[in-house]
Amino acid sequence: MARQAITVSLPADLVKETGKFCQRLSLTISEVTRDALRDYLMKREMDQARRTFSARLHKKKIFSEEALLKTLKD
Repeated sequence: MARQAITVSLPADLVKETGKFCQRLSLTISEVTRDALRDYLMKREMDQARRTFSARLHKKKIFSEEALLKTLKD
């Protein structure tokens, strides 16, 4: 996979904290940043999917897990 360098501005305290974290775990800042971005993007996707799913359930008047399970059994 091709890589592309980017520049990100961070507050000094976050840079310091990240540096210590990376040293403790023998990781590079790039590794931690990639993992953090992947986690963030996945969380955003899951949040959006959850909102969409919830809206669809509400349209069908399904407001609880029990009601959902009953509907799935039918």
